[in-house]
Amino acid sequence: MIISERKLIEYEVELCTGLHIGGNKESYGIGGIDSPVIKDPLTNKPIIPGSSIKGKIRMLLTHIDVENHNLDEIDKAFGSSDKDIGLTRIIFRDLFLTEDSAKELENRLGKGFYTEVKAENKIDNLKAMPRFIERVPAGAKFHGECIVQKLDEDKEDFFELLKRGFELLKNSALGGSGSRGYGKVNITIKNEKDL
Repeated sequence: MIISERKLIEYEVELCTGLHIGGNKESYGIGGIDSPVIKDPLTNKPIIPGSSIKGKIRMLLTHIDVENHNLDEIDKAFGSSDKDIGLTRIIFRDLFLTEDSAKELENRLGKGFYTEVKAENKIDNLKAMPRFIERVPAGAKFHGECIVQKLDEDKEDFFELLKRGFELLKNSALGGSGSRGYGKVNITIKNEKDL
């Protein structure tokens, strides 16, 4: 197997609604946040793990768009521990808040603040108890990168598969509480570069 092509794809994810991808719960005490978002430990800014985008796109392609793509193609693109498919063809990297978005959020929320807290009612018991969910506000933008690789024997177009996955994700939800309106995103490919 020889890698015949490698391409860097730079893209932007803009939040159309608030986004919640859960992180580690810290001790917030009484009245604190019940469900924090995942953050970069060095900057305390929210991130979108590459695994979240990868997993959601894989699920959408497998369950919604399977008539257009066979499962072997999806396994090659996203990897498989059950099959000997060789090198995973699409590598997803974590997405980071753009500098412009970080400044805008600080202007709106205060220096060092990049998230909002939304109260949601618990509906799984007789008393409606508020839960406090941390989320990244609508309008925030994240910079992402993927590496798309092709082996000399590959017939599939994995870049087209990635673009189809992005389109499906625009009409779904990323992260938690999608049925409550969280996680609607817009994805724009900003740059493609051969490596």
